[in-house]
Amino acid sequence: MINEVVEHAVPTKPRWPKIREFVWARTKMCVYLLVVLTLLTLFARTHWVLDLLANLRVQQVLLGLFLLAICGLFHEWKWMAVAAVCLAIHASAFFPLASAGGKPTGEGQITVAVSNVLSSNQNVDAFLADVRQDDPDVFVILELTSRQATEIDLQTRQAYPHSIVRPDDWGNFGIGLYSKHPFDASEVFQLNEKIDSIEARLTVDGHRYRIIGTHPLPPVRAAGFASRNAHLQQLAHRLGHRKNHLENLPTIVVGDLNVTPWSPCFSYIANSFVALRRAAVGFDITPTWYVVPVFPLGLMLDHALISDDLVCTAKRIGGATGSDHRSVTVTVAPRAFD
Repeated sequence: MINEVVEHAVPTKPRWPKIREFVWARTKMCVYLLVVLTLLTLFARTHWVLDLLANLRVQQVLLGLFLLAICGLFHEWKWMAVAAVCLAIHASAFFPLASAGGKPTGEGQITVAVSNVLSSNQNVDAFLADVRQDDPDVFVILELTSRQATEIDLQTRQAYPHSIVRPDDWGNFGIGLYSKHPFDASEVFQLNEKIDSIEARLTVDGHRYRIIGTHPLPPVRAAGFASRNAHLQQLAHRLGHRKNHLENLPTIVVGDLNVTPWSPCFSYIANSFVALRRAAVGFDITPTWYVVPVFPLGLMLDHALISDDLVCTAKRIGGATGSDHRSVTVTVAPRAFD
């Protein structure tokens, strides 16, 4: 007689509860982290680390949207509400980024480009092709070295015969301003640091403009943070002091300002006292500086700011040219007032 052995399958516990528990525990930790980061950004004017967190606001929003989706998937409504509140706090910093609108007059249009080319960048042909793609009336080069300046002069002297060039071979703060149009007046000036900025006044189609190129120190550690803020504040004071002057011209400020529009410190230069705002067409958060050229790993540090009597009609962020920055090109025109 043969004994038959019957094996009974031992029921196994489903894995989903364990996976859910594992994922949810880490999601809660991330929500706590988001709350802390969001609250710290409210004090960004007080410390360079908190300013860095404010400059990383886009990344915090991406984290918040991801957590919102996970909370919704798990039906954790209270936690979802916490993430939503954090997103609402961050959203308020993006409201001023939309274009201010207004109609251009249709005459006196000017195109200005700015590019932080990186002082060690030897690919002059690439960054010149990029910055000249839109055939700007004026372009500003930052981190300009003597070698780069010589090559730029050789390639652009016929199309851009008017220039103010201050190269720097020992640091990263050389600057050059190149124009198709003759200067009515020009000035090289320094603010809180021994870093040259350039102001040029010129006429395009019968309309006079003031163009300023500038580049403050990066806000690394307390000293850099204080220096960058002082640079922006002193530049704002310089412009505000001239508001009621005879030379109160439509103004375009371009440069690597080492601050994003969603940091509270951006208002040191873009505010109602100076009557400057970011040149934009619609809503725009495209990075101009990258750690790695992927959207979440970039920041918008390079800007064109325009006075209230101007309207931005076009804007382009350039491509990779051997620098960690991307160029910014804007076309602006006088605002039509009814």
